[in-house]
Amino acid sequence: MLTTVERGFFVDFGTAATIGAATVTGIFDVPTAEAFGMLGTDPTFTCAAADVSGIAAGQAVTINAVSYTVTAVKPDGTGVTVLTLDKAA
Repeated sequence: MLTTVERGFFVDFGTAATIGAATVTGIFDVPTAEAFGMLGTDPTFTCAAADVSGIAAGQAVTINAVSYTVTAVKPDGTGVTVLTLDKAA
């Protein structure tokens, strides 16, 4: 489970995301990746697992007024979940 200090990290350094009717704070990251000579991005949203316990691939997430679709849900077993996102068309 996350401690108060760990939850504080998300609050202090995180970005708000809207998932359904809930607002969740987490770390939004859009790294640049190069594969086969082409640049692309694989955005992720890392947050407390308890905040997204019912989320599944295909759900909509809005971050910074941009819509994304969850493509993968990756809980790490320590109380943190990483959502892999794809920008919605």
